[in-house]
Amino acid sequence: MVELSNVIIQDVKNGLRQAVEDLFQKIGKNQPLMKEREQVYIKPNGVDFKPYSYTHPKLLRAVINFFYENGAEQVYLMENSTQGNMTRLVFECTGYKEVLDDTGAKAVYLDEKSHTTVVLPTVGEEVKIPELIARNFTSGERDSLYISVPKLKTHPMTTVTLGIKNQMAFLSHTDRSRNHDEGLHQVLADLYSLFKPDYTIIDGTHAVFHGHYPLQQFLDECIEQLDILIGGTNTLHVDAVGAKVLGYEIKEVKHLALAAKAQDISSVLDGLKGEVSRFTKRYPSRTLDVFPDDVRVLKGTKKLCPEGCELNTRMLVQLLYYDYGGKGGFDIVMGEGHDIETLDTIHGPVLIVGDCAIKETKDYLASKVGKSNVLLSPSCNSLARTMSALCKLMSISPLDLVPSKWIALKALILGKIHGSKAETPSII
Repeated sequence: MVELSNVIIQDVKNGLRQAVEDLFQKIGKNQPLMKEREQVYIKPNGVDFKPYSYTHPKLLRAVINFFYENGAEQVYLMENSTQGNMTRLVFECTGYKEVLDDTGAKAVYLDEKSHTTVVLPTVGEEVKIPELIARNFTSGERDSLYISVPKLKTHPMTTVTLGIKNQMAFLSHTDRSRNHDEGLHQVLADLYSLFKPDYTIIDGTHAVFHGHYPLQQFLDECIEQLDILIGGTNTLHVDAVGAKVLGYEIKEVKHLALAAKAQDISSVLDGLKGEVSRFTKRYPSRTLDVFPDDVRVLKGTKKLCPEGCELNTRMLVQLLYYDYGGKGGFDIVMGEGHDIETLDTIHGPVLIVGDCAIKETKDYLASKVGKSNVLLSPSCNSLARTMSALCKLMSISPLDLVPSKWIALKALILGKIHGSKAETPSII
């Protein structure tokens, strides 16, 4: 066990249940655990159901049972999964639903909840978030306990995805899409200024790297078993330690550096020196250097955001090609600043990603190769639209991406009945 300014690195050699018990005993030694609150909301990283991309259900089971045993009246597991997916489906396919059934905790599908708007203080823009989040977690004297349980992962767009990045799920899919550009880092810092968990526990059973979606064909190159939990009451401090375990200083993680401007964390940063010396690796945040030879990407020379159009599209192509046997034989145009000579080398199907590229090249390419050969994915990072287009180009059905078509159809239907605002790929 290592203790840094109220941040604990806890080994799980005696099992997750004991590790959770030990972790909270050390975290809470100077304060009451429940703080007289009977409702507990747990936010995992339930981004998707791809193996190793999400918080382990065994850890969630241990955390849920721990709070019930320590006086919680009701525990909730809340999530709004990634664009292109639906939270009900993720809960079914990750084992989360089974954990809920066994423990008595209740699911909160945030994509199905009514929305309100909040203003991001530095960005200065309104975004839609669930009313439940705004009502329960904005005030300092709130009635419910908020626990964040992210996964220990690198991320190609934000370097790491830990506790602060875990709150990106509070944004509606529409607002996530339009904020996945160079301003993403400030959006994350602003969300943290509005919403702060009472406790953050990073699932470090494995370090996940080369991006946040480990390719199954190259799994040995993307995960390493660490068997640790990292926990504390200050999410920024916990994230700073988590980033250090992954090999990164806080100044290398833009959203952490921005969040740190509003807090004095010099003592934590000083305390990190030499304290986590057993973690010596620097786990790569960029996606693997593999890409289909017969898919050509034409990048704009004036503007191209790695936080959106560039790296999310690359990740999806890799996923569909290597893990699901997708076909190539098409071009992708992204960013701003394309010359006519290069565009003239496009002779077949083409996907234009992002508003910048669509505005500049759509009409010209449609006149050259025909409208039916031009597919569009607008906004800065519309994962659902990009996935729909890539599935069509790569001869894959979106239903081929789920473990069970029937479970997927049931979840999609129930989600829509209950008002889900998730943006999902077209299955027709």
